[in-house]
Amino acid sequence: MKKCAYYTRLFIPVLVIFYFFGIQVVFAQIPVVKSSVDKNQLLIGEQINYQIHASMPDNTYRLNWVAIPDSFNRFITVIKNKIDTASANENLIFSQDIVLTSFDSGRQVIPSFPLTVTMLDGDSTFNIYTDSIVVDVGYAPTDSIMPFHDIKTIIEVKKPFPWWAWTLAALGLILLVIWILFLFKFFKKKKDVAIFESKLSPFDEAMELLSELDKENLPVNNKAKEFHSRLTEIFKRYLSRKTNTYQLHLTTDEILMELNLFNLPKEQISEFANCLRMGNAVKFAKYVPPTYENEKCFSQTKEIITSINNKIIKKSENDI
Repeated sequence: MKKCAYYTRLFIPVLVIFYFFGIQVVFAQIPVVKSSVDKNQLLIGEQINYQIHASMPDNTYRLNWVAIPDSFNRFITVIKNKIDTASANENLIFSQDIVLTSFDSGRQVIPSFPLTVTMLDGDSTFNIYTDSIVVDVGYAPTDSIMPFHDIKTIIEVKKPFPWWAWTLAALGLILLVIWILFLFKFFKKKKDVAIFESKLSPFDEAMELLSELDKENLPVNNKAKEFHSRLTEIFKRYLSRKTNTYQLHLTTDEILMELNLFNLPKEQISEFANCLRMGNAVKFAKYVPPTYENEKCFSQTKEIITSINNKIIKKSENDI
């Protein structure tokens, strides 16, 4: 009996060791996802790097990667880099770097995004989620250390201005505002009509303007803001002439609504939307894109103008 108790006391710790070891093995086989940012505080218009890392055993699961929208929870997606894949210790490791920015102050939250996991040896499917991350977006702190000034001497109060002089000044100001509005409308109307007076077709004019812009190599000369401004203006000018309506005042969202009327592929519109949003980041947030991003925006602008032109030509042939 004593011998049996001795073996029992010896056997129980062994069972405990194998039990915890088994738990670690089981959990080691479950796909894991983590997300992080390089900083949790940023200024309005500043950028942060949002990283997603996932790992899972090789030849065990199939992973459907998370779909990051162009905008969410007051964040704007500036750049979505490609998904990198590596292998280590019989595990597949996935990672993606995403550049985000925000123009709204306050405490913002990057939400949890789902990744769908499917067993290769069965039909079992489940989701794993990225971490939700809190980011504080604010303005640049003001300098609270202000110099004191000497007390000024007493200033003599001047006599009040005559009421009739105030009346004349007000009437003069009103007449000046009316005159400025008249001149603004006159020259704006003249400028609006001018874009429709080109001897070239809308497509040929757009291709010529794009060729001139490409030869200037503005991004190479640290003029990315001018490059993206003119690139957007060329597209709006083409759209104005093609639709015979003035479109140079359109915002990014309004441009995308107009593009939906041409029945273009959604993927092409989505890629062009990313270029427009990156152009806004360059113009308003002082973002400096890499060379390949500038070239990509240039080629996508050229492609979408060509697609619109081909769509309209094909529609005209069908009508005939």
